Amino acid sequence: MLLLTDEIINSLLSVRDCVGDMELAYQQLAADQAAEVGRERMFLDDRKTGIVYRLGRQCGAVSALGVAALRVNSTRKGFRKGIDKMKTSNDPKDHHLVLLFSLESGELLAILHGFTLSALRLGATTAVATKYLAREGADQVGVYGSGKQARANLEGIAAVVKLRLVKVYSPNRVHREMFAKDMEEKLNISVRPVEDPREVLHESSIVLCATSAWEPIFDGGEVEDGALVISLRNSDHEKTPREFDETILRRSPFIVVCSKPQINQDNQRELLDHIETGVISWENIYELSDLVAGKVKRRSPTDILFYHSNTGMGIQFAAVGYRTYQVAREKGLGNDLPNEWFHADLTPWFELGFRPTS
Repeated sequence: MLLLTDEIINSLLSVRDCVGDMELAYQQLAADQAAEVGRERMFLDDRKTGIVYRLGRQCGAVSALGVAALRVNSTRKGFRKGIDKMKTSNDPKDHHLVLLFSLESGELLAILHGFTLSALRLGATTAVATKYLAREGADQVGVYGSGKQARANLEGIAAVVKLRLVKVYSPNRVHREMFAKDMEEKLNISVRPVEDPREVLHESSIVLCATSAWEPIFDGGEVEDGALVISLRNSDHEKTPREFDETILRRSPFIVVCSKPQINQDNQRELLDHIETGVISWENIYELSDLVAGKVKRRSPTDILFYHSNTGMGIQFAAVGYRTYQVAREKGLGNDLPNEWFHADLTPWFELGFRPTS
């Protein structure tokens, strides 16, 4: 059994390395050869301090990869239910793990730190969506945000689209300039920081929104015809951010999300409010698995299309967990732990005639 730390995972592979496995995972989901249980979160609200403890999990299995994954995430943050405000934690630790299991034997193959792995799976998922939704000849990306997710998702886009120019806006000048420098070197394309957020939209055939915003960050009426707009910010029962406006929803002939059931399960008001007012219809929302299966596709090069990464999924962690595990094994990296630590030996019970019931 391997223990793979964030440092090791960060050294092993890039978003580009995970795109093929991610596309396969969604193809398998569309063909009923993968299993997925929606994201669930438990909240415990300390009403005196405004601190909320949250425990979340996702799980999924992909037949073609031979693995199942369980992702568990434990956080304690300063936001109170009903108040659209979050305090940033000063704790530099990340408390989430991914457990990777063998479908053949049921045994635990690996425990992986979740920080870098989460960025890899989101970037690879965005790459799959971009491959199917971006118009032919798309070569310019406008990016809102300069953090981990902006970096990973731009890397995913660059894995499936030949880019000429990237423009990035962040309210923090130092952050956007650092982002531009780092990503230009990493992707070997021109990345330009801009001071005016509206400049991000100008001539951009792909618009990537990777922010921590609570209100819409751009006017959907200013998005260029033919653009693909990608939003990563989603809500749940505790927080209700709005990264995009009503106009961009009206302009898109259909909407693609990772999971439709999650919209209701998490009470995602950024979509539900517009469904209830008739701006968009439930029937016009499709899942990423529908996209890779060819059930919906771009109809015109001038259509504006909207993709909302509305939830993490277990199959995403299964896909990147599988690839990470394979590369780690090939390179002899990771911390080997005794297998007997992670299963119970039932031999004495079997000798007495007992059998497990589940």
